Amino acid sequence: MQYSILDSYKKDILENKTMTTKCKRILETSIDLFAKNGYSNTSTSEIAKIAGVAEGTIFKHFGTKENLLLSSIMPFIFEYIIPEMLLDIDVEEIKDIYPDFKSFIHDIIYKRFSFMSENYKVAHILLAEVLYREELRIQIVESLKSTVFDNFDIILNYFKSENMIKNISNELIIRTILTNICGYVMLKYIFNPNGNYDDDKELKYIEELIVNAFSL
Repeated sequence: MQYSILDSYKKDILENKTMTTKCKRILETSIDLFAKNGYSNTSTSEIAKIAGVAEGTIFKHFGTKENLLLSSIMPFIFEYIIPEMLLDIDVEEIKDIYPDFKSFIHDIIYKRFSFMSENYKVAHILLAEVLYREELRIQIVESLKSTVFDNFDIILNYFKSENMIKNISNELIIRTILTNICGYVMLKYIFNPNGNYDDDKELKYIEELIVNAFSL
């Protein structure tokens, strides 16, 4: 059974003792519909019907449809998505876990691809809705910089100190890694889901591309 943080998030909502039953149903339903149909193609009347509440109840608790989106997505991003992306490794552990740059890139590519593939509905929400909202996009980027990117910096600086990779901007390396992984996932699951994909072969090409680009 695939691990879905979206399912975990909805389970936590249902177990929340401070939230009313109606609020729980509204949030759970809105998350499913936003992921399936997109924000613009989801109406509050549809959410209300499936959640089994009056449409006025949605506005009473959340005010607007946009507030409902933010109420359902914001905690999900900062409490579930970003922690999953962290590389919780001490400097002393790096050489034992990743003896070289290639092993690090291999691990990052396959683990992140697996995570994103199992949670592609999340990627759909982020791409189709959140990233078009400047204020929220800025918050996400700042949070990534202070958490995920800092972890990457520690590991990349170690490889530089060991003369394994080129002495170029960590930001460029990180951007290249994330762009290739995310780009492949988005293409496969969102933009061209009916395409013919060979994951092992294509991930291997991505791995070789990144390793060859930055290794000494």
